[in-house]
Amino acid sequence: MTTSLPSPALSNYVARQLDQFFPDGQPVPASMMYEMTAQALARLEPAIAASSNKYFQREGKPFFDHLHSDQYAMFLYLLARIVAKAGLPRAPQLATKLYLLNKALHGLDVYFEVQLPEVFLFAHPVGTVLGRAEYGNYFVVMQNCTVGNIDNRFPKIGEKVVLCSGSAVLGGCDLGAGACVGAGSLLVNATIPAQRTVTGRGKEICILSEPSEKWRNYFRLDLA
Repeated sequence: MTTSLPSPALSNYVARQLDQFFPDGQPVPASMMYEMTAQALARLEPAIAASSNKYFQREGKPFFDHLHSDQYAMFLYLLARIVAKAGLPRAPQLATKLYLLNKALHGLDVYFEVQLPEVFLFAHPVGTVLGRAEYGNYFVVMQNCTVGNIDNRFPKIGEKVVLCSGSAVLGGCDLGAGACVGAGSLLVNATIPAQRTVTGRGKEICILSEPSEKWRNYFRLDLA
């Protein structure tokens, strides 16, 4: 994967942002993140490579652009997660700052303890909150979405699921592979069959009979 900034320069870029947003007298040395930045880019590569978005490719190869907000939000989530597992003395604080930086820059609330799959996509995810659900591979989430628990019951989201803008998936939901949650829909403890689109809110949801392949709009078919 090619990148708009080499890994050390990207580490410097992130460190300067952290110091600007959190002037707490504890500056972040960029060198502390060199190796972890490289790991985050390597972890991000499968998602970038699988995307059909033209901005995720350059000359036919996966391309990471630090000024593409969706890509940068994905990168910051992964970097925070890698930092949290690093075992360094300041790792928990640094991981929290990275999580908060993502929240400040993109309005995206995805804590670093949330485990997203190898291939996922944030599609302009302003106002989105992702909780500790079970996420299948090739997961797509758009703006103003919520995934969360009710009474300590968490959703189970299958592979190739798409959450359209303004949708919410709460509690013991079970979304089959290829399911699509329509814009503005609210699911509470609901079971959605594989390859079906669901619309509506609460007890008034409607499961459409036509098969859904919404995920094909976001991923390269030769890889997905």
